[in-house]
Amino acid sequence: MKNKAGTTIGLISVAASLAAVSVLAGCGSEEKSGSSSSPAPGASVPVQSAPAKKEEPTKIKIITQMSNEAPNDDNPVKLELEKLTNTKLDITWVPSTAYNDKFNATLASSELPHVLLVSSNRSANVVNAVRAGAFWEIGPYLKQFSNLSKLNPEVLNGAGYDGKIYLLPRSRDAARHVVAYRKDWLNNLGLSEPKTLDDFYKVAKAFTENDPDKNGKNDTVGYVETSSLDSLTRDVSIYFGAPFTYGLVNNQVTPNFLTPAYLEALQFYRKMYAEKIMNQDFALINVMQMKDMLVKGKAGMAITVDSDLSAVYKDTKKIDPSADFGFVQGLTGPKGLLASSTGGFLGGYMFSKGTIKTEAELLKILAFFDKISTPEGMTLLYRGVKDADYAVEGQYAIPDESRPDTVKRANSALNQLAVAHVSVAMPLKQADVDATIAGLVAQNEKIAIYNISRALISKTQTEKGPELEKMIKDAQVKYIMAQLDEAGLKKAIEDWRKAGGDKVIAELTEEYHKTAK
Repeated sequence: MKNKAGTTIGLISVAASLAAVSVLAGCGSEEKSGSSSSPAPGASVPVQSAPAKKEEPTKIKIITQMSNEAPNDDNPVKLELEKLTNTKLDITWVPSTAYNDKFNATLASSELPHVLLVSSNRSANVVNAVRAGAFWEIGPYLKQFSNLSKLNPEVLNGAGYDGKIYLLPRSRDAARHVVAYRKDWLNNLGLSEPKTLDDFYKVAKAFTENDPDKNGKNDTVGYVETSSLDSLTRDVSIYFGAPFTYGLVNNQVTPNFLTPAYLEALQFYRKMYAEKIMNQDFALINVMQMKDMLVKGKAGMAITVDSDLSAVYKDTKKIDPSADFGFVQGLTGPKGLLASSTGGFLGGYMFSKGTIKTEAELLKILAFFDKISTPEGMTLLYRGVKDADYAVEGQYAIPDESRPDTVKRANSALNQLAVAHVSVAMPLKQADVDATIAGLVAQNEKIAIYNISRALISKTQTEKGPELEKMIKDAQVKYIMAQLDEAGLKKAIEDWRKAGGDKVIAELTEEYHKTAK
């Protein structure tokens, strides 16, 4: 009790002294301007605190890409972004068509910016630069930031190198592929929505053979695929239960085409091709041509990314207002309903260790990305400036469509800086079809199958990946078209193994077990 009382008396004495100083300071402030400012002999000198100095903006040099038009330095969105984050941004905008060349030249030089967009994070020069210590390992710092710490760990790990995080990924939907079918054709034929692989086959057959558009002509095909075989490798093989790209089989990191489930998917395609219920020119057409077949009513079903299907729906309606599409999350197979992951990111940013000299400087730059990952920052990046680029209606942002295209294009370039998911921004008021598809994509994320090799590095794969991939794809196309039988397919796989495939498996497996420890 005595100590507490003593402490109280001491605090009162200090308070009294401070009060006296305050009174003296107050008196001094009331003196006339002509009075001497020199204190009287023995008088106390008032303590004056300096005004808080505003922290200098953090200067950040960034090289990134843009699709259409680069924003000027006085772009209102850019200025608001700098104000929000207390930064001065020096951004080099490179057209996406020329970005790889610019990136390679920059990486080969000794003058990297603070922040560099990496669009192909598994290219050999990026892997070599990471392992040579060119970039900061940012993983240990992310937990210090309220928004960056919320980034999807599956995505972060998938973008990693040797079990460490160097890339700050630009988040995207993780499972974007959806099944689309002509709903009006389905109704014309009295069929039910396809929900299983068997349903899909039956509907494809009916859409090919039973004149679903009722025009009296045999001019439709049930299902459309492209030369990339994207729907096979990303979707149909997953529905049959195969891994996505690579999976763990008997404790080995194994490519999907070495599994029985993938062979079933290939046989499914071979059957549809033989019966002409999928397009016979699949080996020759691209995604744009696939969309064109759907829009013009030449094909009745497809499996592809959400944005493609939304565009197909709207373009079809312009040609034929009575046309209608239905959408399903995926097709149930032997292991239930599964979806492929698109990885959950589209490139990302790396931070130069040669240009960012200290940890303190790195933290300031990461703080910029953390701040723009807030709802305020993401709304600015994706919607623009309130009351100029958009208005608010309830919980939605309503874009001002009267804004010049040049302004829209310049503003849209700035969302290349975003690393958080667009859903953090104020939502747009969506058309019903977009809301439906977005809901299916969100459901798919919960059942997505990830490529376990995404974070792994194989020297052989880095050097020979495209060559090896072409060997397998060519064999699969020939098998589907019955130009190879099963023995021929097995021979092609053996050739792949000898050409480097077995080394890829061994190297990925070694990396997997090393990083899993």
